[in-house]
Amino acid sequence: MTKKLFLGLALLAMMALIMPASVSASGCYHDPIYERNWHGHVDTSAYVRNNPCMEGTEILTTVVKGSVIKIIAETDGWYKVKLSDGTIGWVGARLMSVTDKPLTSTTTTKTEPKTTYKSTPNLSPYIGYIFLQVESKGEAYYYHPIDGKGYYLGKPADAFKIMRELSLGATHEFIHNTTYWPSHVIGRILLDVEDMGKAYYIYPKDLKKYYLGKPDDAFQIMRELGLGISNHDLSYLPKAE
Repeated sequence: MTKKLFLGLALLAMMALIMPASVSASGCYHDPIYERNWHGHVDTSAYVRNNPCMEGTEILTTVVKGSVIKIIAETDGWYKVKLSDGTIGWVGARLMSVTDKPLTSTTTTKTEPKTTYKSTPNLSPYIGYIFLQVESKGEAYYYHPIDGKGYYLGKPADAFKIMRELSLGATHEFIHNTTYWPSHVIGRILLDVEDMGKAYYIYPKDLKKYYLGKPDDAFQIMRELGLGISNHDLSYLPKAE
């Protein structure tokens, strides 16, 4: 009996060691938690949750765009943060960037109980924009001006490929000498067909062009120019396959 019990305990220990990920009470899988001592810039106002998971978690508060908060740990696309008021929780890693800027006195707001939406959002004024899903991990969608659909950008390399496939070819002179952009190119990605296909994004908000460069640089620019959007509003954006 003692030998069987010992073998059983040894088997359980081996199973625990080879499990690739742990499971939270809400059913979310995540990697081991690694301690950090970083400063994080809040790129998009975001929820702070009690666990690194979307499902079955409590929203503790929100952090506003531009704040610099302390990152004390990370796991599987989430940062564990400690706010200036002592609140400790988790924020989607895509909504923040590591920085060497000093910490700020974080302005937070307690989250009110969810209400039932009765109206359909009008997204048409934001065609050509990049949306960031602030209630998740900051997933990015490009609201394409031609077909009116949202294209999920995914990782930097995938995003860069999608943006180029949806782009519009233009001459070098047009891209670099145009002062007032015609309406049909606003919100579009222009490819310089006379200069190795360099890509430029015509941002609808300020009507300026932004050079996208390499995939990582382009992805960072698109995120910096992105607009935060709730899950509710994003659900009304037709998604491209």
